Amino acid sequence: MEERKRRKPTFYPDQFFTEMVIFLFIIGVVVTLSVLLPIGYEQEANPLITPSTINPEWYFLWLFQVMKLVPPTIGVLVPFVISAILILLPFINTREINTFRGHRWFIFGGASVLVLIFILSIWATL
Repeated sequence: MEERKRRKPTFYPDQFFTEMVIFLFIIGVVVTLSVLLPIGYEQEANPLITPSTINPEWYFLWLFQVMKLVPPTIGVLVPFVISAILILLPFINTREINTFRGHRWFIFGGASVLVLIFILSIWATL
């Protein structure tokens, strides 16, 4: 009897069935909400009339704001340079450091870019 109590939970079936119950509950909530609160239909889009206020999706708002502030060439190069730095960062920083202090400049730089993206996105919505 004590052997059963000390048994460690395994992924299957213990964790798997717990996750499935949670998954099915969330699906049930989503289906219930979609039936009770259906989305309304809007007017059909007219391809010949362009609305006066066109904004990109929320994840492109910062790029939209950058393109309004700087010349188009620089506005295209900024996201390319940021992406290139993020892709090449593991090859640039090859030191084996496992402390926050050793990576503080990379963390500060990444946090600064995220704050800048957040500020530009808010600015573009206003």
